[in-house]
Amino acid sequence: FGLAAAVGPAVAAAVAPEVERLGYATIWTNDTPGADGLVVAKAMLEATERIRVGVGVIPCDARPADTIAADLEHLGIPLERLVLGVGSGRSRRPLDDVRLTGAALRRTIGPTVVVAVAALGPRMCRLAGEVADVVLLNLMTPARIAWARERVAESGRRAGRPSGAPEVAAYVRVAVGAGARDRLAAEAARYLRIPQYARSFEAMHVEPATVGVAAADAAGAAAGLGAYRAQCDETVVRALPDPADLAAGLLAVARAAAPST
Repeated sequence: FGLAAAVGPAVAAAVAPEVERLGYATIWTNDTPGADGLVVAKAMLEATERIRVGVGVIPCDARPADTIAADLEHLGIPLERLVLGVGSGRSRRPLDDVRLTGAALRRTIGPTVVVAVAALGPRMCRLAGEVADVVLLNLMTPARIAWARERVAESGRRAGRPSGAPEVAAYVRVAVGAGARDRLAAEAARYLRIPQYARSFEAMHVEPATVGVAAADAAGAAAGLGAYRAQCDETVVRALPDPADLAAGLLAVARAAAPST
């Protein structure tokens, strides 16, 4: 399951126990200006007992590895259930900076830290296949996820990594109920303003507003997610809730798209 850090730690902590009860493997949040993903992750870790908590992802140009390590220590965040995601952000040297950040995190925090790398294009997919524990894809069709997996796997083999490493996860935007299509279209329009995503949408030859799942109910959500789940080790149901009541909206999506559905 995935929620925006902008919902705040209180809402995230209220939602996380139900997400855990529903059987999700991981609950993810992001990290954006004005919405600290580590603070939200801490709230969700404290509210749960077993589920992994992922931060996907911290832009390495905005928060370098030593700052991330210091923030983890300051906040007192345990590492046992944490997946620490990094991305290139607006770096002018995205591949070099992501590689160096991942290595620095392992060196500074310890080799047991679980590092996720956000990947979109072919070169970042190959880098992630070489160095990441988890590859985190975003806003891709099932066919594009399969394309990304091929590049991740090829790189992993060349690096001598064991079969099945790294794990491939993908954020899939999911909106359920009244206004679902409008929320999915608005999300696509927001990402179209980012050049990397505009190029990715163009490469997929699809209408951006169709990438993800907009469903009237749980049956529709399960049907729409099927093709994504077939391509991923972990399909992250990135909720697009009704903004009128964030906690209730998030829970409605979590229940409709639960792993058992």
